[in-house]
Amino acid sequence: MKYLGLGFYNRAAVQALAPERLAAVMRQCEPHVAAIGALPQLELHAGLAERSKQILRTGKQIKVMDGPYAESKEVVGAVLLIDADSFDEAVRIAQLHPTTQVPDGEALGWRMELHPVHFLNGASLATDDAAAARA
Repeated sequence: MKYLGLGFYNRAAVQALAPERLAAVMRQCEPHVAAIGALPQLELHAGLAERSKQILRTGKQIKVMDGPYAESKEVVGAVLLIDADSFDEAVRIAQLHPTTQVPDGEALGWRMELHPVHFLNGASLATDDAAAARA
């Protein structure tokens, strides 16, 4: 089964750090990035730039707006795609990510959210949710 991890951070807390302090925190991530990256269950680990575009439909129009957005306190900074036998296994893997392993990340609002993936590249996928519904 596939699981999507979203790593969040608090934009204001990160922007308040001096550049050299932020660089020092990011260096603390390196051994954790290496450890999780070595796992065969990790199919994707991407760090995202803050710059973004929001694309939405309103009525009959599709609108594109530049981000980031002032009203957004949290920003997605990392994405994981994990192939695991269970949600519990995916949680164990996601816990290895710097969002939960680097103590200084707590003050920066780092956190990981994990979601079962039920649709990928045009195909429906089995999820723990479907198995739980049958039980």
